[in-house]
Amino acid sequence: MFNRIKKKPELNGYFALVLHAHLPYIRHADRDDYIEERWFHEAMTETYLPLVEMMDRLIADQVDFRITFSMTPTLLSLFSDPLMQARYRSYLDKLIELADKEQIRLQKNKALLPLAQRYAARFREIQALYESCHGDVITRFKHFQDAGYIEIVTSAATHGFLPLMKTEEAIKAQIATAVRDYERYFHTKPRGIWLPECGFTPGIDRILKQYGIDYFFSDSAAVALASPQPNRELYAPLMTPYGVSAFPRDPESTRQIWSSEDGYPGDFNYREYHRDWDLGCIKYYRMTVKGSHREPYQPDRASEKVSEHAADFLFNRQKQAEHWHRWLDRKPLIVSPYNAELFGHWWYEGPLWIERLCRKIFHEQQTIKMITPNEYLHEYPIADVGKLNESSWGRNHSAEVWLQGNNDWIYRHLHQAEERLIRLATKHEHLINHAHLQASLLKRALNQAARELLLAQSSDWAFIMDAQTVVDYAVKRTKNHLACFHHLCDQIEREQVDEVDLAALEANDNCFPEINYQDYVSLHRASPIPIIPNLDDWETLLEETKHRPNVFMLSWEYPPKKVGGLSRAVHELSEALAAEGEVVHVLTTSHYGAPSFEKLNGVYIHRLPIDSSGDTHFYHWTFEMNLAMIDHLLLWKEHGGRIDLLHAHDWMVMHTAREIKLSFDLPLVATIHATEWGRNQGRLTTDFQRKIHQIEWQLTYEANRVYVCSTYMKAEVQHIFSLPHEKVNVYPNGIQIPSSNIDLVKNVDFLNHHDRVIFYIGRLVYEKGIQVLIDAMPAILSQIPYARLVIAGSGPMEQELRKQAAYLGDRVWFTGFVDDAYRSQLYHAADVCVIPSLYEPFGIVALEAMANHKPLVVSDTGGLAEIIQHGIEGYKALPGHTESLAWHITEILLHPAQGAKMADAAYYTLQEHYQWSNIAKNVQQDYHNLTSHQSEWVGST
Repeated sequence: MFNRIKKKPELNGYFALVLHAHLPYIRHADRDDYIEERWFHEAMTETYLPLVEMMDRLIADQVDFRITFSMTPTLLSLFSDPLMQARYRSYLDKLIELADKEQIRLQKNKALLPLAQRYAARFREIQALYESCHGDVITRFKHFQDAGYIEIVTSAATHGFLPLMKTEEAIKAQIATAVRDYERYFHTKPRGIWLPECGFTPGIDRILKQYGIDYFFSDSAAVALASPQPNRELYAPLMTPYGVSAFPRDPESTRQIWSSEDGYPGDFNYREYHRDWDLGCIKYYRMTVKGSHREPYQPDRASEKVSEHAADFLFNRQKQAEHWHRWLDRKPLIVSPYNAELFGHWWYEGPLWIERLCRKIFHEQQTIKMITPNEYLHEYPIADVGKLNESSWGRNHSAEVWLQGNNDWIYRHLHQAEERLIRLATKHEHLINHAHLQASLLKRALNQAARELLLAQSSDWAFIMDAQTVVDYAVKRTKNHLACFHHLCDQIEREQVDEVDLAALEANDNCFPEINYQDYVSLHRASPIPIIPNLDDWETLLEETKHRPNVFMLSWEYPPKKVGGLSRAVHELSEALAAEGEVVHVLTTSHYGAPSFEKLNGVYIHRLPIDSSGDTHFYHWTFEMNLAMIDHLLLWKEHGGRIDLLHAHDWMVMHTAREIKLSFDLPLVATIHATEWGRNQGRLTTDFQRKIHQIEWQLTYEANRVYVCSTYMKAEVQHIFSLPHEKVNVYPNGIQIPSSNIDLVKNVDFLNHHDRVIFYIGRLVYEKGIQVLIDAMPAILSQIPYARLVIAGSGPMEQELRKQAAYLGDRVWFTGFVDDAYRSQLYHAADVCVIPSLYEPFGIVALEAMANHKPLVVSDTGGLAEIIQHGIEGYKALPGHTESLAWHITEILLHPAQGAKMADAAYYTLQEHYQWSNIAKNVQQDYHNLTSHQSEWVGST
């Protein structure tokens, strides 16, 4: 059945190198002697062109590498501006002239002359590279992205520190402008964004989602201190409540580069990064400055050290990946973000270090692989969800750098400017539809005012004030942009725009040609439903749903969130009802990166973010969930939405069901998937158990109808909740029979060809009886030595079960959580499927096994006992009885022909009785009866 193949070294994890490429808007149209423009010239010479050169070499040598670049709109504007291109060409000419003069000056200096000669040749190489691009560096980066080697993400328009902005409109304008600018340069929408300074505060993720952003990078503290605590710590992205992935930076790899004490760039073999007086990019000495002592830079020794440091960095990443691969349910991701200018400008050898690292990763090992965030999300689209901690990558992981005594004065003025532009933009919202001259001038003036505000918001000015470097320049830039802004706003308010004056401002600050002042229009016209931000989308939804009855299903979990079988049951029933023509809404919680609202396969899915205080106990969290659900449904009704019937799934949503039912006199159906009494075999020993039992009773009391999945469950709920026979209906769970596609089935790598596979899949909790199945293995192995138990799933008992099975070695194998594709492979590999539950109201996994044509052994308990006939469609073992379970499993493994015959009979039963289309028709009829007779059975006991 399976062939053991000699495997290559296992891929243990992924490495994402992220380079944040940013410069503030330092273009000055009026003169070219601003010293700050040299920031751009030196960055081009030492960082961006060398990186282009490096990637060209890697591609020429067929090295498969991945690098993620965040490129800010201000930097892209400088790259593409003809004035800046011309000035950079002039700078290169002067630099080459200076290098030539240095060769003459240093003719008698044997130590430094070779370096002067080297610089003269190097600057000519840079000049040739720039001319080969025709000055268009952006197109080269676009080429690398289109070829799949790099991924380019955007950033806020002017790198404004978003958490310190006062209005949502201002944050929206920064992001909207950036997205439009990215599309203009790269002809596609950005998937990711670099939040300036990694500054995050809750709510930013909602705006990102509106603009199609799937992920961002965060400081480690944002995820490490998230609530609830992330299961995968810092080695996988965490989803925010609005479905945007946060990729946390890895502190360990960051420290190896950034550390001022022992980071690689500080090695004494590397070139000194401080300026040699007025020589610009010409620097002759290495990192040996102690007083007046300096030693000449030796490129060959630096090159040797680069290789050594690249190997050391890779070794440490391999060890990290190896460690975390043992503990996670997926390959860990190590995210290492740095300022791009660190490589080349500050650390001269940095681009060479990246190149050597890429080559070593590709050629010298197979345990770690470079990846981009988009590729990682494609491989692992499902993730945990959590509320991120407010943070930045600045000092103390906070906003301290951008908000302290040296710069706090700017925010009063910036916030006033935000509010003023919002008022003017809202007043003149519809100017875009007017063609006359005055309207055109007003539009131009509003757009230019938006530019000036964006430029004043740049985080660079506050950063410079904190660092106490060129403070006068930062203060001047802030004040000048705000002065221009208010000058324009004064003219707009008078509706008397001076076109000459406006044209001069447009010529001086000409970034973002597609800027749109309407980004600042007040959001008061947004949808009344927060998870549907767009008013047009809300009105379309109302129109689609107003002519037919609307059923609202309430469920705390729904795909892609899957904790137990509840998620799947609600999902498949809702889609089957929609296929029968019902208008079905599912109200659930945000999770796993799914959209806040979507229509999927006919079902309207409302996923609500839940506010909770810290690591809230699940019982209290459900109460907060109910508050959110009630608020949402009240908003829905108040603004014209229909609710004709409520269908509550289990105790977690009782408060919502009761409140909305009583408020609007609606019929209520409650499905009880399992009871606390049954799970604990009638022993309610803790306060938590008793509370759940009470809520379950209250839900069945309030419901007009109670649905259960088996006659066993009907008897149980009638008994423990004192329900009349007529109030409880039995509707079994169903299943979609998978289409057979043998081409998609791959070998399961841990199995041998002679293994006889016993397969269990489900949650690892006591009532599922896995401990009984493990105890049965010695008896099975005594007759079938090659029997192997495969346990798929996760849960609170996992570590206890692993310890219990340890003495059996590889005869018991735990896979952890499995996705749908891997689950299909495991079913294909199975010789018998076993469900040893001690308590099971139904047992959807039994239907899965039947759908996969696999022989079945189940416990003779609960709803499981009703699914198959003993000896005809499978075997029923005594619940909790090791010998009975071992005997029936052994019978199937010893007599595979009999097992196959029973599997065929079970498949026929599945087709006859457990198809969702038939079940949905019966449920639909009951819905219609209830909406016609709303008062029937209310409160019956």
